[in-house]
Amino acid sequence: MQKRAERFNVPVSLESKKAARAARFGISSVPSKGLSSDTKPMVNLDKLKERAQRFGLNVSSISRKSEDDEKLKKRKERFGIVTSSAGTGTTEDTEAKKRKRAERFGIA
Repeated sequence: MQKRAERFNVPVSLESKKAARAARFGISSVPSKGLSSDTKPMVNLDKLKERAQRFGLNVSSISRKSEDDEKLKKRKERFGIVTSSAGTGTTEDTEAKKRKRAERFGIA
């Protein structure tokens, strides 16, 4: 396209390239403001849950995320909130065991 424009002394702009491509593929070169792919319709969570129950699986990432949040909430209620520092807290007894093991295997 660039070489052809130079050869015939025709100015080439991005808009003309887009228009030529749109004409070639049979689409409108100017996007319509009414139908935009950026706007997503509002999704009702109740309808998504009903659909998931009807078909036996989650069909939407939104409903999947809400279901995962519910599972995590139930798990936290059942087991309590466990932090990583609380589960792996080292005491003096475990430190002594580690030192003895290191001495026994020659790591220290």
